[in-house]
Amino acid sequence: MSKLRLLIVEDNQRDLRSFRNSVNRYIHEKKRRIESVECQNLDEALKMLDNSFDGAIIDLKLTHQGDEGNQVIAKMIESFYRIPVAIFTGNRGSLDENLNEEIMLIDVFIKGATGYDEILDKLWDIYNTGLTRIMGGRELIEQTLNEVSRKNLFPQIETWISYGAEDPERTEKALLRYTLNHLFQLLEEDGERCFPEEFYLYPPMSKEITTGSIVKEETSDKSFVTLSPACDLVIRRNGEFKTDRILLVEIESEDNVVNAALDGITRTRSKKNKLRDISNNNHTDYYHWLPEAYSFDGGFLNFRKLRTLDKTEFNEKFEKPLIQISPFFVKDIVSRFSSFYARQGQPDIDSEDFINRYTT
Repeated sequence: MSKLRLLIVEDNQRDLRSFRNSVNRYIHEKKRRIESVECQNLDEALKMLDNSFDGAIIDLKLTHQGDEGNQVIAKMIESFYRIPVAIFTGNRGSLDENLNEEIMLIDVFIKGATGYDEILDKLWDIYNTGLTRIMGGRELIEQTLNEVSRKNLFPQIETWISYGAEDPERTEKALLRYTLNHLFQLLEEDGERCFPEEFYLYPPMSKEITTGSIVKEETSDKSFVTLSPACDLVIRRNGEFKTDRILLVEIESEDNVVNAALDGITRTRSKKNKLRDISNNNHTDYYHWLPEAYSFDGGFLNFRKLRTLDKTEFNEKFEKPLIQISPFFVKDIVSRFSSFYARQGQPDIDSEDFINRYTT
């Protein structure tokens, strides 16, 4: 079992003794493995700092100058060290607010008002998700990247060298996409069920709409998903989309759809079976379930409720994307949407006049 590795930046000897005692007791009581690295001045902290830590507890004021903690945080940002940080200080106002937004700040804890156990609990909870090992390039992500590099990327390096000779920046981005595609393939092979949060990208990395963007109409408070092809939603130099109309599918509330589906069903087992059908999108062809996650209440796409708007209408009526459906799930939605309309067919039309027009 791996250890939670902590960086402690603190010069007060009494506080350090208190921390050591707290960690020893914490390890004994909760049976958790923790390794701590203590730095008592700025030079030590800058020397020891790297991406191997799962958390940092930093006192902002180490000497009379009082800015050392901010300098450690600035080094984290400059070096792209993705480490959760707990500020443990006697003066809350000492944190540089410009740095605050650039780090994974847990909170600012005031000495005397908060004990170490609360901070250790929070750091352990984060560590237990695997986030710090992923962001630090350790264990699973490192093993997977090594496999992809050795088996997939390097054997084709001559091709990528030729691309890089023409356009290095474009090649690097393409190689990153190519690497991520291989990572997705490896991770999909485990067959594990996804958590609802994996369904979305939140907050969206881009403010522009694309296929799978969830948007809300300001006047009606209804939410929709954009299903126009991504290539049609690319904005040209003149500021216009390639398409003249944006396709939107309405999201119906979860309660409305579920209550209607369960109407008349009384047995608990039958209700559970029906709910499994609904969540697996086996209830009807025209509904697609969107799970609740983050700040989104979830609901059901209703492929029978469609709207199209030009860019001007869209910008007047809709806010920027609230949340983005992940590309993997967008593909499934588009596939179901296409299948639903492909299966509609149409009544037979009397075509005798048409046939006679070209045959007699």
